[in-house]
Amino acid sequence: MRSSTRSLRSGGVLALLGLLLLGLPQPARAETADAEVQARAHFAEGNMAYDVGDFSNALKSFTEAYRLKPLPGFLFNMAQCHRQLGQYSRAAFFYRRYLALAPDEDSAPDARELVAEMETRAREQESRRLERERAERDRAVQQARAQAAKAEAEAAARRRAEREAEQQSLSVRTTEALSQPMPQGMTQHGAVSKPWTRKWWVWAGAGAAAALVTTGVIMATQGPDARSTSLGTVGRPR
Repeated sequence: MRSSTRSLRSGGVLALLGLLLLGLPQPARAETADAEVQARAHFAEGNMAYDVGDFSNALKSFTEAYRLKPLPGFLFNMAQCHRQLGQYSRAAFFYRRYLALAPDEDSAPDARELVAEMETRAREQESRRLERERAERDRAVQQARAQAAKAEAEAAARRRAEREAEQQSLSVRTTEALSQPMPQGMTQHGAVSKPWTRKWWVWAGAGAAAALVTTGVIMATQGPDARSTSLGTVGRPR
């Protein structure tokens, strides 16, 4: 049984129910009857899932069917599922595997065209992926630079605020110190003056005054009219 490929190029799958029992000798059919039944069931499930656009479950069913009954048509159907899922590199792989096992099937020309198409799409997809990664890296670098610049600006603002606060505090302390009255005993230049009783010139002046007083007393007692208290000698009259 050969399936028409008119709809395969647009995304259809191969109908394999009739192929499940073809080309097998009678003993082999007897030995694999259970596997064939299961393969038929998985194929039916995969075909139904594919028809409703559930390509992930269709792929699982066709894969399980191929494991039970390795017919090349299942590989083509698996490739179609990968194609519908946008997994172009995987789709190309399964189309090539199908062609390797069934190069003369009616669907082979479509498979060859699909291989070329999937390889082109895979390259474009990879290029877009790399471009997205570069764009993401560039955005990450720009964000990191912006965050670093913001952090530096914030740190500079904090340092500036700390310096201004320091200067303001110093200015306030200076203003308060200048506004307070000068403590007792402070001179104009800020030096503490000694008590007057401890100044040398006070005592020197007091000593000089005392000496003057003593001299005055002596002079007063020994003036011209003063009488000597000495007995002296009586001179002979001339």
